[in-house]
Amino acid sequence: MAHFYLSDLLQRCNYNMNKTLLIRHSLKHERFIKAYRDGFLREYTQKQPLHFFDAYDYVIVFSADDRTTAKYLTSYEVRHGEVPNVSEDCSPFLLEPYKDEIMHPLFEIPTDPLRPYENKLFIEWGKAAVKWYQKGTNEKIITQLVNTSQFVFPGYENVLLTFDKLQEIVDDPQTYADWHIALSSINAIYAITDCSNGKIYIGSSYNKNGLLGRWSDYATTFHGGNLAFKQLHANNPKTHLQFQYTILKVLPKDITALEAIEIENSFKRKLQTIPFGYNHN
Repeated sequence: MAHFYLSDLLQRCNYNMNKTLLIRHSLKHERFIKAYRDGFLREYTQKQPLHFFDAYDYVIVFSADDRTTAKYLTSYEVRHGEVPNVSEDCSPFLLEPYKDEIMHPLFEIPTDPLRPYENKLFIEWGKAAVKWYQKGTNEKIITQLVNTSQFVFPGYENVLLTFDKLQEIVDDPQTYADWHIALSSINAIYAITDCSNGKIYIGSSYNKNGLLGRWSDYATTFHGGNLAFKQLHANNPKTHLQFQYTILKVLPKDITALEAIEIENSFKRKLQTIPFGYNHN
């Protein structure tokens, strides 16, 4: 079977392989998730140890999950000798001292021929996944090139998911990286609607994994530990296929359980989900 390699594409785009560095950011790193969510991927990438980029003219950035694949995000040019460019509204945590890292002069490439492939190109990073940066001369198989319009996170107010779609998103953190970053960055008050009868369940998340962590429970167990859903599932193992998931209110990631439950109870009263829905208390 013939393979297409990242090097094939880079050479056609006139990248000097010997002067190109590949970086694979992990979705498990809270600092990366926060920076990417807030639009400061460049600032996050350029904050590295002294001399980190000395041997390179270009940096190609990928995101990764716990597997060995990687999604292409963007590329930067290293302008040696210039003053690092940092956005005026850059997240404060990126400007604070961190280990022995400094800001390096990374700049966007105005006419980058790789731009059409951003968020669409996937490669096999290799078994040495812990090596989060590698030379551009290392061969990387292109595993897929996709139309990502359906995978882009639509905004919290537009989230409306069937069970099948929720499970697909939870089970594929690479393709749905935007969703994973967005849903793990917040806690929330959410609603689950049984589309077979219109009954609603109001719930809340208040954990370190955010709403993604709570909704992953539903994708895995179907009932998420909820008594009413357990009873429904016992009577009809396919009842969850009628469920629709949506976000009612975004909550801070560091909200306490007491604060979240108080807001949750307010929504239960407003929507009368105890007497007419699936909330038991």
